[in-house]
Amino acid sequence: MKNTKTHLKPKKLAALIISILACTAVIAVEVSLRNVDREHTTTAGDPGSHLITSSVVLEEARASLEEEDPGSVEEVLPSIGGAIVVLDDGVAAVDPDTGKQRWSYRLPGTEVAAGITPLDTTDPDEDTTQRVVLTYNTPSLLGGTRGHTVSLSVYTGQKAHSSTHPVRDAPNERVRLLTKETWVIPRDNRTLEAFSLEHGQPSWEYQAPQGCRIDMPTTKNTVSGVATMQSQVIAAWHCPGEQRAQAVSLDSVTGEQEWVDTNVAWDREGTPQVRTMDTTDLATTEPPHAAHAIVQGDLDHYYRLLDEDGKFVSRGIWSEIEGLDEYVPAPATGPPDPTDQADVVVGHSDELRYALSLYVINEFLDRGMLDPDDIYEDTWVEGPDGERQLMKNRQGRMIGTNLIHQALEDDDQD
Repeated sequence: MKNTKTHLKPKKLAALIISILACTAVIAVEVSLRNVDREHTTTAGDPGSHLITSSVVLEEARASLEEEDPGSVEEVLPSIGGAIVVLDDGVAAVDPDTGKQRWSYRLPGTEVAAGITPLDTTDPDEDTTQRVVLTYNTPSLLGGTRGHTVSLSVYTGQKAHSSTHPVRDAPNERVRLLTKETWVIPRDNRTLEAFSLEHGQPSWEYQAPQGCRIDMPTTKNTVSGVATMQSQVIAAWHCPGEQRAQAVSLDSVTGEQEWVDTNVAWDREGTPQVRTMDTTDLATTEPPHAAHAIVQGDLDHYYRLLDEDGKFVSRGIWSEIEGLDEYVPAPATGPPDPTDQADVVVGHSDELRYALSLYVINEFLDRGMLDPDDIYEDTWVEGPDGERQLMKNRQGRMIGTNLIHQALEDDDQD
C-alpha cells in the first residue's frame, strides 16, 4: 500500500504562514483600535439618594469641574446619584452635599455623547435604578467605524452594561431617547427602533398605522410625540386622514404594547406631544419637569394626564381642591372636541400627586399667595449667597395640599 501523505511545497507553506501572520496582525490592530485609553473610578457600595433639589447645585457642580479642567464641561444633569457632569471625553458624578467628585469614567482623546435614563419614582419599595449611558465610535480596519455603548450606575459609577455594535446612528442620537435597558431611534415619521444596552443589537421595532405619523424628536431636549420612562416608551400618533389619534405604551425591552389611550385629541396643525414626569427633572432642566409645565400654563388646553398603567387620573388634586382649576389648568375629563389640541402627560402615580402639589406651592409663593413663613421648613434649600429657595424636587416627600387650600381661601377673602 502506497503512503499518500501530502507535503506542502516550501513556497506554498511560506505563503500560508505569511497569510496567517497578516490575519493575526489585522486582528491585533483591530482590537487595538477598539481599545481606547480609559480612566474609571468608582464608589464602593450604594451611597443612597442624592437627588438634586435646585439648579443652584448643578451650577456649583459645573464650577467645581470647570475649575479642575477649564472648558471641558458640556452639560450638567440631575440624577438620584447627584449631579452628573458630562465632559467632552466622559462623565463624572459630584456629591451635591460636599461638592466633591464621587466617581468618573473618562476616555482621554475620545469624543463621547452621554445621557441619563429616566427615573419614575423615588419610592424605596419601587425600582429606583438609574444609569448614565455613554457612547462613542472608534475606527475599524474592516471598514467604517464601530460603536461602543457603556451604561454606569449613577450611584457608584460601576459598569452595568458594555457593548460593541455596528454604527448606524451618530453617538448623540443614541442617547436621545433612553430607558434603563434600551436606547430608541426614530427612523421616519412613524417608525421607532430600539436597541439593547446590554448587547447593542436591535431589540424591537414599532410602526404607527399607515397614513399616521409621530412627531419625532430632533434633539435630546425637545418635547415630541415620543417620551420614555424607566421601562416604558410612550408614543402618540395622529392620523390626519382618519381624524383619530392615540397614545401607546410599549415595553422597553420587548416592544410589546402595554396600554393604549384613545382619548387623545387629533385636530391640530401638529401631532400629539408626550411629556413624562421624571422625578429627577427640575423647573430649569430641558425639558422642564412636566408638573412645572402644567402649573405654568404650558398645557392650557385639552391634555390627558395618565399614570404608569395608562389609567386616567381624572381631576387628581383638582377634585380635592375646589377652585384650583382657576389658577392651574386641569386635565381633560371627557372625550376631545374637534378643535382640541393634543397633549399627553404620563407619570408614576406618586409623582403625579406630590410633584404637582410642590409646583403649585412654588407658583403660589411666587404670586404672593403664600407667606414664606407658612411653608414647610424641610422644603427650603439654600440658594446663592445663602438666601432660601423652595426646593424644585420633592426628594420623595409626600407634599400635602393644606397650604394650597389655605392660599385659595385667603385669596377668595381678599
